[in-house]
Parts: sequence; structure tokens; C-alpha cells
Amino acid sequence: MGIPELVEKHLQSIFQASGDEWAKTEDAFMHLCSSWEKKESLFSEQIRLLDMEELQSISPEDPRGMLFLTFSGSLVSLGYGKERWMEYASIKLRTDVPDIVLCDKTSLAGSTAYGQSARFDRGPLKSTSALYKIVACKAEVPEKEQEKRIREATVFLTNSFIHLNRDLTLPVSGQEADQFNKQNIIAYLARKSGLTQDKVREVTDDYISMVETGMLMGKSVSLGRLGRFSLNLKPSRKARLGRNPKTGEEITIPAREAHWSPVFKFSSSSKEKAGSMPLPEPEDED
Repeated sequence: MGIPELVEKHLQSIFQASGDEWAKTEDAFMHLCSSWEKKESLFSEQIRLLDMEELQSISPEDPRGMLFLTFSGSLVSLGYGKERWMEYASIKLRTDVPDIVLCDKTSLAGSTAYGQSARFDRGPLKSTSALYKIVACKAEVPEKEQEKRIREATVFLTNSFIHLNRDLTLPVSGQEADQFNKQNIIAYLARKSGLTQDKVREVTDDYISMVETGMLMGKSVSLGRLGRFSLNLKPSRKARLGRNPKTGEEITIPAREAHWSPVFKFSSSSKEKAGSMPLPEPEDED
């Protein structure tokens, strides 16, 4: 798609102001632009899946749940109502704001539009960089459903953006840290819910144990919109001859007794979301 000219100028100013040693490497700015494009693509696809509408401007009197994507690639989530919860995930190279800002109650200090900053009259975040996209739930969507959609989008986009931001602090050829291991997930949930990591870990471990127990008892255990765990009975199998698919060599495939095997069936929602994810860029051929 290419970076819009105004966005490119804004990213250039952030890039030049950054004191990060990584930002001095040859391909750093191109990498920053590539990260922004991926964020914009993820944002656009998420609002499509949640049937939200894009707006050119918004007023503080509009109570709908909202999402903002800024020129810098930061994400702002606002819950339903004039007094709203807010979550803000900044670009990693911004040194004037923290990576994540959470606030239980805030409100827009005035109207805002494309290319303007959003201002808030309370909470730790007073203003954002210029807004590239303003989206809101449709007016006919019930309040509880709006809250659900905004929170679902926030979890997905915030963690996706954090993952992309981490790459901005590493050499282009470097290895990314794993954002989605158990410890990082627990830390995120603890920060988001206001609980200690020990408490979140305890609840998470108990939840996993219950899921495993139900599955081992032969139950079909739902993980909500993600899918279901269950057991599948694998029949016995006699020994037979076969061929190694790599070498073509004849091999003996051993006999196997009947046994139970755990399986996970993804929901149609998860399959749809996976199918809508942007494909990796093709590698250049020599």
C-alpha cells in the first residue's frame, strides 16, 4: 500500500529524535515504516471483522466505544460512555510516553478529527499524536456488545503492536523476544486487571488444570471463541512396511495399540480470523 506522505514525515521526525543506537543502522527507517504498515493492516482488518465504522471526526458527546490509530502507530482504546476506560499502547521509539497507559476513567477534552491530536481531561495521558484513523462501534450495537468488541480488539491489537514494537529495538536480522509465552501473558493480564502476577498465575494454573481434567474425563471442553479440547480414540494398527518420504528407503512401521489422543478443534471464528491475516511478503529470489 505504501506509507502516506504525512505519516512518513511524522515517522521521520520520531526516527530522527530517537536516541536508540538501533535507529542509526542503515535499514532502520524502512523497518519502522514496514512496522507501521503492518499495524495499519492489522487495525483495518480487525475493525472489519468487528463491523465498526470509520469516522473523519468525533465529539466528546458521542458515547460509543472507539479505537484510534495515530500517525506514529500508537493505539488508543476507549470504552463506552462519556466517562470511559482507556488503554494506550505507544510506539517503542517514543521516549516521551510510557509503552502502555491504563486508565479507569477519562473523557475526551474536545472534538477531534483526522490529522489532529486527541486530548483528554483526566488520567495520565493528556494527548496523542495526530490521528490517522478514528473508528467507533455502530450506534445500534448495544452497550455491552460495544464494550465486548472494544476489549476484544484491544487485547488483539495491543499485543500485536507490542510484538511489532519489540522488533524496532532489535537489529533487523535479530531474533524477536517471545511476547506470547506464559510469563509475558501473565504479566500483561496482571497489569490490565490490577492483580498481582502471583494471583493471575494461580488462577491461570487452576484454569488449565480444569481444562485438562475435563478433557481426560472424556468431556468436550470449550475455550470460548477459540475452540474445543477433546479426546479422540486412535484404533490399533498392525505392523506394516512403508517408505521414508525423504529418502524412499523401505522401513518397518511398528504396530500400535489402541489409545486416546488429545485433539483441539478451532472454532469457525478463529479460522476466519487466521484466514484474514496478511500473508508474509515473498522473499527476494537471487
